Amino acid sequence: MKLHLPPGLDLDRFLDEYWQQRPLLMRGALRDYDFPLFPEELAGLACEGEIESRLVLDHGDNRWELYHGPFDEETFLRLPEENWTLLVQDVDKFLPEVARLLEPFRFIPAWRFDDVMISYAAPGGSVGPHIDTYDVFLVQGTGRRRWQIQRHPRSKTLLPDLPVRILAEFEPDEEWVLEEGDVLYLPPGVAHWGVAETPTMNWSVGLRAPSLQEMLDSFAQFLLERMPEENHYRDPPMKPVREPGRIPAPAVTRTFGELDRWLGDEALRQQWFGAFMTEVKSHLAIEPPDMPVTPETLGKRLAQGARLRRHPFARFAWSERKGGGNWLFVSGEARAVTLPGTFLERLCSTPVLAADDLPAKEQEALALLAELVNLGQLELEDG
Repeated sequence: MKLHLPPGLDLDRFLDEYWQQRPLLMRGALRDYDFPLFPEELAGLACEGEIESRLVLDHGDNRWELYHGPFDEETFLRLPEENWTLLVQDVDKFLPEVARLLEPFRFIPAWRFDDVMISYAAPGGSVGPHIDTYDVFLVQGTGRRRWQIQRHPRSKTLLPDLPVRILAEFEPDEEWVLEEGDVLYLPPGVAHWGVAETPTMNWSVGLRAPSLQEMLDSFAQFLLERMPEENHYRDPPMKPVREPGRIPAPAVTRTFGELDRWLGDEALRQQWFGAFMTEVKSHLAIEPPDMPVTPETLGKRLAQGARLRRHPFARFAWSERKGGGNWLFVSGEARAVTLPGTFLERLCSTPVLAADDLPAKEQEALALLAELVNLGQLELEDG
């Protein structure tokens, strides 16, 4: 399955001219994808306690209702025939056939993906005009939806006292009706409003884009856990002062010089960034297996044809390590390893590993893989 770009457009040009810059409508971009989910199945997922879901009802005149799952069957039986939307997050984590939708977008780093959200809307259903702070590919499944966008909204003010985030002002400058297989790419900050013209299912491939406030808070906590407690404020070279109430500039300069030694440490930055960007959502708990495995047993099982499959909730990434070796990041944890990048790339970018994928440093690899199996990040399955 591939992403069919408009004529004359390739991936390099898309990234140069559209990515995080301007919207792009791609007619029939996923015409080869066989959408594997029916509305009844989506409703069933919304009844599961571990799956995040929402139900949005539009009563007109800016009267909106928002309900959070899990729901029961009676909830759906009571819904009207029009003007409501069911949204279910992280469907790719629970259904492998939905995770296949990510394959055409693998020209983007895997650690940037957040989830595949699927929505079902009755005719007239929507979540109102709004702005997302992340890149999103809006994939049209069954039915038709009319999308309106405003590339440069003049105001981000929201309507007050509503349970959903709806723009107070929305003046669209473009609109399209999307049909099955069409894809609309929207960069962050573009106001948009999608209204179902028929019963419709939409598949949203969303990218992870934490706020700078979240990142600074996380990085500060990361540094605090590593800074020795005995480090305290120290004065710059001093002479008797004539103005005891004044803070001299050298005091500020020296203090931030000390802080910058930590803030600017490239190795710490790299370690934190990889761990932060692979964190797993708190409600997606990964449980360890009942029976741990040793590296020796794992090696035998793999030689007999067993395979290792990445847990669908887990997030993997890697990078070179300053000073030699590599970092492996797994679901918010960083590990310094000497395994080759070719093996780590295979581990991080493909869902399944077999004996043929092991590197020359087989024993080190088996020790690492056994540890990840025992943490539940990898699952051992017979071939």
